[in-house]
Amino acid sequence: MDKTMTKQHLIQLIPSKAQYKPNEEIVLYLHSKLEEIARYQWCLYDLEQLILSGEGEIRVGITGIEIPTISTGSGAYGVFVKVTNGDNIKLEAETAFDIAEHWHEAPRYGFLSDFKPGEAADNTDVEFLNKHHINIVQFYDWMYRHDQLVPEVDDFTDPLGREISLQVVREKIAGLREHGIASMAYAAVYASLADYAAKFPDQVLYRNDGVPYSLGSFFYIMDISTDSAWTPHIIAEFLKVLELGFDGLHLDQYGMPKKAIRTLNGKKEVVALKQLYPAFINRTREVIAPRYPVAGLIFNNVSNYPVHTTANALQDIIYIEVWDPMTYLRDLKQLIDRARELSGKQVVLAAYLPAFHPERAAPLAEAEFGATLVMATIFASGGYHLLLGEQENVLTEGYYPKYGFVSDRFKQTLTFYYDFIVMYRHLLYDFQLEDISLTFSGGINTEISFHKDDIIFSPNQHVNSVWTIVKEKPGYLILHAINLIGLDNDVWHQGKKQAPAYLDKIEVTIEMLEEIEGVYWATPDGNSIQAKALDYNWVTRDDYNGRYIRFVLPELSYWSMVYVKTKHGVATA
Repeated sequence: MDKTMTKQHLIQLIPSKAQYKPNEEIVLYLHSKLEEIARYQWCLYDLEQLILSGEGEIRVGITGIEIPTISTGSGAYGVFVKVTNGDNIKLEAETAFDIAEHWHEAPRYGFLSDFKPGEAADNTDVEFLNKHHINIVQFYDWMYRHDQLVPEVDDFTDPLGREISLQVVREKIAGLREHGIASMAYAAVYASLADYAAKFPDQVLYRNDGVPYSLGSFFYIMDISTDSAWTPHIIAEFLKVLELGFDGLHLDQYGMPKKAIRTLNGKKEVVALKQLYPAFINRTREVIAPRYPVAGLIFNNVSNYPVHTTANALQDIIYIEVWDPMTYLRDLKQLIDRARELSGKQVVLAAYLPAFHPERAAPLAEAEFGATLVMATIFASGGYHLLLGEQENVLTEGYYPKYGFVSDRFKQTLTFYYDFIVMYRHLLYDFQLEDISLTFSGGINTEISFHKDDIIFSPNQHVNSVWTIVKEKPGYLILHAINLIGLDNDVWHQGKKQAPAYLDKIEVTIEMLEEIEGVYWATPDGNSIQAKALDYNWVTRDDYNGRYIRFVLPELSYWSMVYVKTKHGVATA
């Protein structure tokens, strides 16, 4: 569908903050390009339930809508506005907002990478991040050098020749903080330049041929063992970073080496990085916590290594930078499932989209078809995606300044998807959710089934099928349908030649034992994210003596979600 003219064209609804704290004032701003004064009505929903409503007069420019206190704890809501002239609806706008004690409850991660002096006083990127509810932002390569993070002067050139202004860095931090967004400073845990490595050879990690490990003979890999002199040195640098005003640290590694040789007091020994990383994270937390008790810590598990040892380290979330051989859409779900199970923490995937790369871009439409499916997969699986940031664009590779541009049409898609994951946060990210896809649907499992002509519906993701993900928690059964019909590939980091084939009128039957309060459908692919009630009836099936509910999923473009709301533990009549 063409959303360009149906939403946020002449009016936009944007929260004042990317995320609110309990009892914090909530203000939504209605931006209008209308030439006349009109009336508006707003409605606030918790899932399908209307919580509050109000009305007012909209003027040219910006009109503030104050939302009364609705929750003293965690919550997630959708807001829908209708601008009317008399009894006729002229325009509609919508957004979402959520409430949380800390961003780690819902880590919607974004990035900034341009800090040149000419960026001073330009907050366009900050406003974009706030509009999409990005509540933490990684400042990528903002620093002076990897072994001395904070420079002695405000304007400097980094090791890769980029001009950086600390004034701009401070302005971005302050601008983000006004919108309730935390700023995370990029810092590699073990990288130094050549001159530092040459001066302190006992702090370097070595290959089995005696050559220092390095990234392109440019960044040398240092020993992060607890008793290495490098460890207190770089943690002292971390403290300087927090003194500068950052809200936390994004600790990076390069995925290599996994084992290395170090020298201590003239003696060589082999160290395994999978053991060093959690100890280093914990040591960092121990040192910074007395002075900065709420500072955030994020560690990069490159290619999922070593999430099995870092899962319970003293970090706020699990962050995984995805590379082959995690190649297919299903691999993204498996990464998220395992990380959530190991850690009990929310998961962010850095899943870069090279189809948007400025130097080797695929046709833009193909890149955007693929990106939409990646978002649908990650979000439906209960993960977050580091994607959006600098200049309203998307990440394409591990070097963030080479971000990719997107079309205005896709910007509308991004708005819908990010509104969607905020409004339906408790159906997507709750830790009470249990994935029952492989035990309740498909194969010998008859409790949940999907039917549409000769279409294949499967809980095992593969091309030319509808991928079904089923989850439950007390009071809710949640069905996700991700459309892969007609795709030329299911590689997550490749573009797609065409969008999935549009489907409608999918019949769903579910064996229900609990009393049903309602069946609801929502999608980020239509003209509104608002949940719509679906009619259902009770049927019997030839393959089972009990009763099923039957309903029709109206349409499926990329991703649709259905949730059945029940009275937990109360048997059907």
